[in-house]
Parts: sequence; structure tokens; C-alpha cells
Amino acid sequence: MSRVLGVMLALMAVASAHPAAAEPTVQAAFRAVLVKYDQRADAETDLGQLRALAAERAVELGQVLGQGLPFNGWDLILSGTEVTPMGGIFVRLLDEKLNAPRSVRPTYWNSGPGAIMRQAEISPKSPLHAPLALLKRDALVVVSGTFFPGDDGGPFYESARISFKDVEVERARFRLPYFSIRIGEIREVFPERRFP
Repeated sequence: MSRVLGVMLALMAVASAHPAAAEPTVQAAFRAVLVKYDQRADAETDLGQLRALAAERAVELGQVLGQGLPFNGWDLILSGTEVTPMGGIFVRLLDEKLNAPRSVRPTYWNSGPGAIMRQAEISPKSPLHAPLALLKRDALVVVSGTFFPGDDGGPFYESARISFKDVEVERARFRLPYFSIRIGEIREVFPERRFP
């Protein structure tokens, strides 16, 4: 019994010697822009104004990310994976801090329409393929890569189609955006990295 206790104490000492990494400032700033524009769009009923807000948000998100729209070391949750007919993998990732039912809930995924799908898929030849195939749903992961650019200079995204009403579709662009990303690195982290 004392041997088990000794091992546990040693592991706790190692864990406390390596404090949790700070959240990436770019991820926090990106999140803040999403929340700000979701709040502004929430009560808006004018279609033109909603589209103008989407253009403003794109500019701000592009400024937060910088040239090439990179993101580095973002803490995300693996929401799900999908294997393609050719053996590739598409991954859906969520932000743990933006995952409440009535808040903005972005999804980051390595797919999208047309050429984005072919460029973003993690192919069986990729060094990311084997480690990614072992990850389980709800794993906390650290992800780096780039956003695909949209026509407006910000990151390309689609939105969940929750209604046939144009105003509701436009609002969903703020509440439930699906951002297309190219993953350069992804790895699982231990639960102690989670933020309070």
C-alpha cells in the first residue's frame, strides 16, 4: 500500500512541477470576436444589416489571426471523426469555452466545399493519420494549422442550416459557424491542461 502511495505522490509532484500552459491569446481574442458579433446579431431582423455584420466580423477575425490566417496551440475538444471512402479522416473540433447550448458554438473542421475538402482531408499517407485514428471522442487536443480564407479576407466558414427563413439562416452564421481549417499538428493533452 505504501508503495502505491509513494508512486502516486511522485506523479503528483511531477504534475505540479509542470503547470498548465496558458491559453493562446489569439484563441481568446478569436473567441471574443465571435461572442461580440453573435450578441450584436441576436436581436437584428434586417437581412442587409446581418450581412454587413458578417463582413465586419470577417475583417476582425482576419486581423486577430494575421497574415495567412494561422492558429497555433489552440485547445479544442475532439467532437467526432469521419473516415472517407479513400481512407482519409475528417475531424470536427469544438471550443470547450464556447459549448453552451444558447451561446455561439463554433465548429472547426478540416473540410469544406469543393477544393477545400480535397486540400484539408488528412490522407492515409499523412503522418497525422495514425495518431489521429487513435483519438477518442471528447479528447482534449492541442491543434495548430491554418484557416482557409474566405472571399472577405476572414476565415472561410459555413453555417448550420437551422431554418428556411433567410433571417434565421443569417443569424446561424453567427451562432453556429463551421470554420474550415487545414490541420498541421494535433495531439492529445492530459486533463490537467483544462482551464478553470
